[in-house]
Order: sequence, then structure tokens, then C-alpha cells
Amino acid sequence: MKKILLSVSFVFSLVFLSTQLNAQTADEIIGKYITAIGGKDKWSQVKSMKVNGYIEVQGIKINFTQQAVHETGVRVDAEFQGQKIIDITTPTMGWSQNPFGGKSTLQPISGEELQQKLDELDIQDEFVDYATKGSSVEFIGKDEEDGNEFYKIKMVTKNKNETVYFFDVNTFLIYKEEKTVKQQGQEMKMVTKLLDYKTIPFGIKIPHKSEQMGQVLVTDKFEINPVIDLNIFKG
Repeated sequence: MKKILLSVSFVFSLVFLSTQLNAQTADEIIGKYITAIGGKDKWSQVKSMKVNGYIEVQGIKINFTQQAVHETGVRVDAEFQGQKIIDITTPTMGWSQNPFGGKSTLQPISGEELQQKLDELDIQDEFVDYATKGSSVEFIGKDEEDGNEFYKIKMVTKNKNETVYFFDVNTFLIYKEEKTVKQQGQEMKMVTKLLDYKTIPFGIKIPHKSEQMGQVLVTDKFEINPVIDLNIFKG
């Protein structure tokens, strides 16, 4: 009996040790990533942000503006063929207007859609103080793509959204994100590749170019901590 108990104890020790090592590995990777993008102190000072850029799809360029106040609201405005596209997210409500998707006026989004978008309200990088924010992380191994190696970390946020991040083993910058989302009742896998980063005058490094589902998004102007009228987050 004693031998059996010792064996069981040893197994649980291995499980516990494995969990500790995974957590430590994840935190080491995350720490190097945060350093690579400018450091915790700088990102903690980001209270609001305004971004200008464009989306390129099938040879068409659509300009957009995104305005955000940390944990308060995010709004995206774009225009295509004379039609306005608007997307608003707040902690309790969300609205969208997209004439090309059947919404010619600003309409409330569903609770499920809002749940998937709530993490966007955190404009201080999701890995900065992730545990304090209620998120958990897990190191799930390494992967290889196009001859490059990546560390894989899974994050589950307090809003129950799950994403797998691929960190470059050399730069520790995030190369790719994978997550499953629901749209119109259908689950679909969303893959976003972060193709380029740039350091802005504020002293933080931000993705400059990304690709998702055949769409290329380019951000060409950033304003950190501008004054933003909170009324723009009202539907």
C-alpha cells in the first residue's frame, strides 16, 4: 500500500511540476514579448488611442479610423462606395452598421457577438498584467512554419474567449493568432498573421501590417492618449 501511495504521489508530483514548468515557460516568453513591444511601464500609460489605416481586399482599398478608450469603448468608422460602416463596442452594449451586410442603420449586436468583442476594450496589450485582468495562459509547445519556429501559448480571458498565439523564438514577437468565433450561429476558425511591426514615437511597438481571411490591414498613423469624446460610443 505504501509503495502504491508513493507511486501515486510521484505521479501527482510530476503533474504539478509539469504545470509549474509550463506556467514558468509561458511567463518567460510573455515577459520577453512585453519587453520587445516596449515594456509594461509604457503600455500601462496607454489610456486612449486613435488609429488610421486601410483594409485591402481583392484589390480594393477601404480607409478606416479606429478610436478607443481603455476599458470604455472602441469605435471603427469606414466608408466604401459612399456607404458608411460603423462598429461600436462598450462593456455592456455593441452596435454595428454595414449596408453590405444588410444593416443600413446602426443596430445592436447580439449578446454572443458582444462577448466575443469585449476583449477589444483592453487597449493595453492583452499580455500586460494578464493574470490581474483575469486571464490564464498555458504553454502548449512549439510549432514550425515556413522554416521558422514559434512558441505556442493559449490564453483564456475573463470573457471566456480562447486564442492561441505563436511567438517567434528569436524576436518573441507574435507572428500569428488562431481562435474560433461564432458568426450567424456558425463556428469558424479565424487566423490572423502579424506581418510587420513598427515602433511609434510613444515608444511602443505595434503591428503595422496584418492579414486575416485574405484581407490585408495596414495601420499608418497612431495617436496615443488623444482626447476622445465618449459620446462617439453611444449607439
